[in-house]
Amino acid sequence: MTAAILKHAWNLYRSNFGVIVAVILVICLPLDLLSSYMDYFVFDPDDLRKSFKFSRFLENFIGIIATAAIISVGHKASLGECSSFRSAMRMGVSAWGRMWWTRFLAGLAIILGCLLLFAPGLYLMIRLALVESVAVCEHVSGPTAMRRSFELTRGRVWNLFVLGVAFGTIMIILMGCVVLPAIFIPALDHWLVDAATSLVADFIATYGTLCLFSAYVTLSANPIMPGADSVPTGELYR
Repeated sequence: MTAAILKHAWNLYRSNFGVIVAVILVICLPLDLLSSYMDYFVFDPDDLRKSFKFSRFLENFIGIIATAAIISVGHKASLGECSSFRSAMRMGVSAWGRMWWTRFLAGLAIILGCLLLFAPGLYLMIRLALVESVAVCEHVSGPTAMRRSFELTRGRVWNLFVLGVAFGTIMIILMGCVVLPAIFIPALDHWLVDAATSLVADFIATYGTLCLFSAYVTLSANPIMPGADSVPTGELYR
């Protein structure tokens, strides 16, 4: 299942790369430049908390437009339709309210779970992994999207955990290739280089978004029936 999802996500990423690049450059590049500028020239270098809060603010209030747009690109491709930059952005903007409310409630639930113990937080993170795909594709939000994610992930916690580990490994390797030169070469310690590194991370994270969308596609086509442990994974959309 994990290999099939990663492959399907890569096919979506590759076949829609032009639209993905346009979305990331229009939405994420300005945010990366602003965040890096604030880190280097406004925030205290030792105040990592303020830097983190600012970057999360930008992501949760503006960056979600790009996330929703990328999910909509995958959704249209799964239906055999082509996405344009305009249609992707229109879908991203129209889904903003659903995405924000859903991400806020899901994030709050995960934080509360982590405050109790790490394991409940990790469990909720897995069970709510599909809420954003649900919010965009099914036009629901908040508790409804969370319940739907729980429904889709029933009996699939281990599969999604393995998927997360697989993508996390890929991201660590790719980001290591980008970040390590900036760490060991002092001449690369520049706010524009930092912004470029963040932009690369955005492109990698976009593949992660499509991985979760591909998982949503797979589990929507192959629900776990109550009382059943598993069902064979069906074919992904082509």
